[in-house]
Amino acid sequence: MSNTDAEHSKRPDDTPFKQQRLKAWQPILTPNWVIGTFFLVGLIFIPIGVFLFEENKNIVEMSLQYDGVNMHTPSASDGVALQNVSANGCYLKNAKEGDAFNLTEHGCVVQFTLQEDMKAPIMVYYQLDNFYQNHRRYVSSRSDAQLRGDPVVHPISTCTGSAGITGVKYNSTEDLAPGAPSAFYRFNPCGLIANSLFNDLFWINSITTPDGKYLGQTDTYKGKEVVNLMEQSGLAWQSDIETKFENPKTLSSDDMMLWQNPKYRFVIPSRLGQERILNVTGWTAPTPLYGVETERFIVWMRTAGLPNFRKLYGKINTDLPKGTVLRFLVSSNFAVTPFEGKKSLVISTLSWYGGRNPFLGVAYMVIGSICIVLSLIFFAKHKMTPRKLGDTNYLVWKAKN
Repeated sequence: MSNTDAEHSKRPDDTPFKQQRLKAWQPILTPNWVIGTFFLVGLIFIPIGVFLFEENKNIVEMSLQYDGVNMHTPSASDGVALQNVSANGCYLKNAKEGDAFNLTEHGCVVQFTLQEDMKAPIMVYYQLDNFYQNHRRYVSSRSDAQLRGDPVVHPISTCTGSAGITGVKYNSTEDLAPGAPSAFYRFNPCGLIANSLFNDLFWINSITTPDGKYLGQTDTYKGKEVVNLMEQSGLAWQSDIETKFENPKTLSSDDMMLWQNPKYRFVIPSRLGQERILNVTGWTAPTPLYGVETERFIVWMRTAGLPNFRKLYGKINTDLPKGTVLRFLVSSNFAVTPFEGKKSLVISTLSWYGGRNPFLGVAYMVIGSICIVLSLIFFAKHKMTPRKLGDTNYLVWKAKN
C-alpha cells in the first residue's frame, strides 16, 4: 500500500478499543447466583420496608371534608368536627354561590382536637378531589413569559379560552378601581391555570390549650398572635420564586391583574406590605410578596399529576401538644359541586422523608417478600430436580432433511 493509500485509509487503528478487543465480563447466571441474589434482595428490602412503614405511622395527620359531594357522610379523621357559621356552612350548591367572600353566607369552622403531640413544622394543606389539573389543555394554558414579567404580544396563543373577561376592575380590597368602566380586560396572567386559582380562605380562629385556656385570634400563644401561627412563606420551591415568577414592571390599563379580579382580590395582595383585614384577606400580616410572586399562587401554578391532590396553604412552626383544640375559620368560595369534587382541610406533621405515604414502605415489603418466595421456590426446584450446567443433552438440533 502506498503512502497516499495509507493516509486515506478508513481502517481503524489497531487498538483494543477501536478493534473491539476490550476485556469484558459476562456473568453466568447459575442457579446458586440467582437464588442467592433473590434471597439477598429480600433480606435488604423487607427491613427497609418495615422501617419506612413504622416511620410513616409516626406522622400525625388529621383531615376533614368541608364541601363537595357526599357531605351527608363527609370523610373525617378522629377528633375533627365541622361547625357552620352560616346557614349552609361551607357547602356551595353551584358555581353561582362561589366567589362571594362572605362568611355570613358560606362560612364554617373546622375544629381539630389533637389526638397526639404535633411537632413543628405542621403543614396545612387544602385537598381537592376530582379536579384534573393534569388535563392536556389545562396544563398548556399559560404564558411562562408573561409570568416572568417579560413583554408579550397579544393575543397569546397558549391562553386561548382564558385570555380575558368583560367586567369591572377592583382596587384590591377597596371598591372599584377609579375610572374603571365595565369593559373587556385581558387577564394578566392569562390562562386556565392562573384564572382557576383556588380562592378559599383559611384563618386560625382560636386555640384551646390542654388545660382549657381559650385564646382568640388576636391573643398571644407561645409568643405569636394566634391568627399568625400559620405562616404564609416558605411554601413554594425557591427555584420557582427566583426564576419563574416576577410581577410586570409596567401595568397596562387594558389588563386585569390578579388583585383587580373580583375572584382573587382578597387572595392576592396588590403591593408590598399591604395590611391585613382580619377574616377578610388571605394574608394575616403585612405582605412580603404580592401579585404573581405570592407563594400560594406559585404553589397553585405547579400543576398536580393526579385528580386528587393536596397543595400547601401554610405552615405552623410551633409545637402543639396533645389535647390542643385548633379551630380554622373557612371562607368557602371555590365551587366544586359542578364537577362532583370535594374540598378538605388537612394538617400534618412531617418525617425525614416527607408526609404520610404508606405506599413506599408497603412496596418495599411486598417486593422483598416476593424475592424471598422466589428464592425458596428456585432452591426447592434446584434441589429436587437438579440440572447440570452446560449440559449439551438439552440442546435441540435441527434434523437434516
